[in-house]
Amino acid sequence: MKNLAIFIDSKNGLITESSKRLLDFASNWSFQNGSESIYVYGFELVSSDMLSTYSSIKQYTHIKIPDLVNHSQVITPLLEEIQQKGISQFFYVKSLLMDTIASSLANKLAIPLISNVLKVEKVSAGFHMTKSIFSGKATLTTEIKSESFLVAFSKSFSMELLSNPGNSSVGQTEITLGKDIQNKLIENHPLTGSIPLPDAAIVVGAGRGFKDPSNWGIVEDLAKELGAATACSKPVSDLNWRPHHEHVGQTGVKIAPKLYIACGISGAIQHLAGVNGSRKIVVINNDPEAPFFKHADYGIVGDVFDVLPRLLNKLKSH
Repeated sequence: MKNLAIFIDSKNGLITESSKRLLDFASNWSFQNGSESIYVYGFELVSSDMLSTYSSIKQYTHIKIPDLVNHSQVITPLLEEIQQKGISQFFYVKSLLMDTIASSLANKLAIPLISNVLKVEKVSAGFHMTKSIFSGKATLTTEIKSESFLVAFSKSFSMELLSNPGNSSVGQTEITLGKDIQNKLIENHPLTGSIPLPDAAIVVGAGRGFKDPSNWGIVEDLAKELGAATACSKPVSDLNWRPHHEHVGQTGVKIAPKLYIACGISGAIQHLAGVNGSRKIVVINNDPEAPFFKHADYGIVGDVFDVLPRLLNKLKSH
């Protein structure tokens, strides 16, 4: 029997949507592959009641980090616990913090780390892992023969869920990672008052088609009406029209919302690399030849200054 571990994200004690999908995956994976116990790790206190509806979960461990923003940590306490519990398979959804911790774990445990994974399957010879490559323009299936590995799921990972009824009695514990004395945090400026792009279910993105930063009000109004986050293309952030944390693309934030509405964005390859995990894409552009239309589920050919006010009025009337 193999024990497995998953690392989840939470905001103010509430488990994120991507981590809920990861919990579903882990319960089904354990059920299908005979794993004995699931150990859940996270970076905030999370109620056991939130985890008890998933089967096979043995324990939740709150990982306390002296400096959460400083991602260079001494992971010895975590490594010792993992070895003590006999955990051999690890799953998480990609994030900057977890990528750093996972790379250290993979190195210390001498196990493979497979990143940007979309799907994992058990086969007779081992495991097939399908991952995203070339900025999401293609997929690659890798065969892993080892029973021990670490998987970093893309936010748009898929899974086949089987009926797996049952609850868990979840224990609680905590460990504290050591602080890397070679690094020092000088300042921390957390973002407030907006929906974090990686967690947003709906995102409204806008590009240079808005001509001037003073025209962004309609974008923010539409996002507010939809309960969405706002994003922008790289040229817009380079011009300082919008803050750089809103830049979505190959060199910016990667998103995988349920709905992405692209307004006045032509659809350059670099931008597509950041949004191709979206379940549905709506493109609004006055150029019928804009490349983005080839990747859209729905398209509207029209001026954003005409389409968006009409769309906003329609939403408000309902």
